[in-house]
Amino acid sequence: MIFLFRGTAMVGEKLKGIGGTVGGLLLMLAVIAIPVLLLFGAAEFSVWALDWIPDVIGIAVLASIVLVLLAAIPGARFLTGSLLGVASTIFTVCAWLYCLAFTYIEWGMIAVVIGVLFFGFGVVITGILAAIFSATWSVLGNIAILFGLGLAARFFASWMLESAERRLIKKRMEETPSEVILTQPGND
Repeated sequence: MIFLFRGTAMVGEKLKGIGGTVGGLLLMLAVIAIPVLLLFGAAEFSVWALDWIPDVIGIAVLASIVLVLLAAIPGARFLTGSLLGVASTIFTVCAWLYCLAFTYIEWGMIAVVIGVLFFGFGVVITGILAAIFSATWSVLGNIAILFGLGLAARFFASWMLESAERRLIKKRMEETPSEVILTQPGND
């Protein structure tokens, strides 16, 4: 009777070990499946977004032109710099979605996964390579224009924010001048 009880305990231990292994494998599959499903969703979203990306880009370009004109007013440079930073982000996100959609359409999900494995930015490289290898020069031009717009907007946003900061520092110095007198050596 004691021998039979020990055998049952050993079977129970083996079943626990198998159950733990199966549970661990299921957990690992879930951990892998969630990013894959999100990636499939992002790829499908990017293809769907191709319909409205040109409208978003057009609105962002018009807003950027108005903001650059508004930057002629020194007091508005902080606001224009901040909003141009938002426009730069819009251009960059649209370029990324455009590259993701083109990579997904031309080369499939494997290329998208490879691109995402390179810190997410690899999708842009795979999109550029897909455009080159498929000789789709209009897509390559669109990618270049989008990144050019993104970089230009980022450059002007940075310049305007720096200008606004210099103006603010100058204004504060005029309002509350320092009491420290700086002297240069050798002017005694």
